[in-house]
Amino acid sequence: MKEFLIIKTSSIGDVIQCFHLIGYLKRRFPKCQIDWVAEKEIAPLLRAHPQLDRVLEVDTKLWRKNPFKHQCLISSFRKQLREKNYDALFDLQGNTKSGCITAFAKAQKKVGYGWQDVPEKTNFFVTNVHLPITHTNVRQRYSQLLQDYFGDDDAIETQQLELTITQEEESRLQRLKQLCFHRPRLMICFGSNWGNKMLPEGTLKEFLLLIDEKLSPSFFFVYGNEKEKEVADRLERDFSRCSHAIGEMSLPLWQRFMHVVEGVISMDSAALHLCATTTTPSFSLFGPSSAEAYKPVGKKHYAFQGSCPYEIQFDKRCPHLRTCQSGACLHEVSAEELFEKFELFWEKVSDKQLVLY
Repeated sequence: MKEFLIIKTSSIGDVIQCFHLIGYLKRRFPKCQIDWVAEKEIAPLLRAHPQLDRVLEVDTKLWRKNPFKHQCLISSFRKQLREKNYDALFDLQGNTKSGCITAFAKAQKKVGYGWQDVPEKTNFFVTNVHLPITHTNVRQRYSQLLQDYFGDDDAIETQQLELTITQEEESRLQRLKQLCFHRPRLMICFGSNWGNKMLPEGTLKEFLLLIDEKLSPSFFFVYGNEKEKEVADRLERDFSRCSHAIGEMSLPLWQRFMHVVEGVISMDSAALHLCATTTTPSFSLFGPSSAEAYKPVGKKHYAFQGSCPYEIQFDKRCPHLRTCQSGACLHEVSAEELFEKFELFWEKVSDKQLVLY
């Protein structure tokens, strides 16, 4: 039986973008065991994946603050990590942090990026199989690393995935399914950890008003914190007819609910990558990050790319993502421009039945 170890510790969105690799390995080696190393806060999401065998937790933020104080925890993790001698280890992170884990682990082949592609050069020296990457899209880059290692030319197709949820969550999901089932249901994931990646609330409202006039849909406004809840509550009041603000959902429940709706409108965030693990179409908005690099792969996923008025060029993320005060690449986009693109998207994914009600 083949045993594989995947090292991708963070972030949530990046981890989700690698989920398809689990299915790929299981299809190629049906009886293989797949273990995964991830940060403590992401481990529950990975444990909800039905095809993953074992999750090894790290808490690097805590450990780095005082490595001597947490020496026992670090030693325990290292011991657990070295219990197996894996057939192959895939370091998908490619940085110094993941390199330390790769160095600790036992594996016949430690697969990583080539010198030109590895995010942090120190990682290169702890892997013993180095593969060059040609794809721009991040998801395809992860795929290429495994495919090239196995000498596989076939594309890795996305398979429908349903994350495991608790019995209580299953009951809640059934209740959510009964909401507004007679209308097209659109999930609106407007939040992001970075304000520059979000539409202004006013523009979002105008955009949704145009959709409302055309489709008479039900909107489900999903929020993840108190600040987002305030926005979701206001939007729910603005679209009171069969619309709902929904929060306090685990990522697995969120993903299962995405299977139910007819479309997801999202910023460049973990929500978008979660949608990519379902069969539901997505309409996403990119500003200080590249849609070409980060959008889900496939014709059912459309991405709008805002343009930088300062003519700053970048391959993946704007170098001023964390410092730009204007956020003009998205904040200056008009609702009418967005709706024009959304119409084209919806026409394709709904078999050109744009006016549904």
